[in-house]
Amino acid sequence: MLSLLKRMDELDTKLMSAAFELMGAGAIFGIGTSGLFPVVELLVSRQVSFTQLRTQPWFFKLFLLAVANLASIPCIVHDLARMSKFLDDWRSCVLGLRGEQAVAEALAKGEVVKAGYVSFHDVPGDGPWNIDHAVAVPGGTFVLETKTRSRRRATRDQEEHKVFFDGRTLRFPWCEDHNAAGQAERNASWVGKFINGFAPKEMIVQPVVVVPGWWVESQGNYPIKPMNAEYLPGYIISSKTRFTREQLRPVLRRFEERCRDVEF
Repeated sequence: MLSLLKRMDELDTKLMSAAFELMGAGAIFGIGTSGLFPVVELLVSRQVSFTQLRTQPWFFKLFLLAVANLASIPCIVHDLARMSKFLDDWRSCVLGLRGEQAVAEALAKGEVVKAGYVSFHDVPGDGPWNIDHAVAVPGGTFVLETKTRSRRRATRDQEEHKVFFDGRTLRFPWCEDHNAAGQAERNASWVGKFINGFAPKEMIVQPVVVVPGWWVESQGNYPIKPMNAEYLPGYIISSKTRFTREQLRPVLRRFEERCRDVEF
């Protein structure tokens, strides 16, 4: 969640920069157009010829004004395109943030906490990436990858509120996500190496793909488990207890030390 908030802050800065550049280019275009319009009108009405304009002492200033006016047009187009992209990215971040908040709220429910389950959010990886959520439990460790999608009109024979999972692909009513399962799998593998030597040897690291707000149907029993945020607490609590709190303590400390370095 913090990584998305930081990304939104960066996008806010970029949007402001693009907006100021657009205002500057727009001002130049407006000034240039207002200054050139009377001259163009004279040329079009043939009240004056271009040859006559060239003999005027202020022609060079007029020429520079025309160049500046023309140069401002691609700048305006470029800034508008940048702002459109930044706004799309910002909306994607808002959607992703809502999804991660839904998962965090599900993990904060009383029954989960009382059962001794400890959640960590935005666990930094070894590069410019992070793990959305990791949950250390008496039955093992769950690594959660959140995939948030807004609903759209179905383009295939599939109910608009359902998403199907075939072990590798999330099939939405209008598109497919081929990356979520692989990402969850890689994150779980990284966590397994990260807690190696701190966790009991029998500890299982379970990759989970969470799709908030959707009815998720798995088409088989796969190593990667897909589900919505509402079903998540019950699934985690139902895991068989294998370890005591004391056995989990080194794992919890390992995650706490990792998350302590997250920048606000």
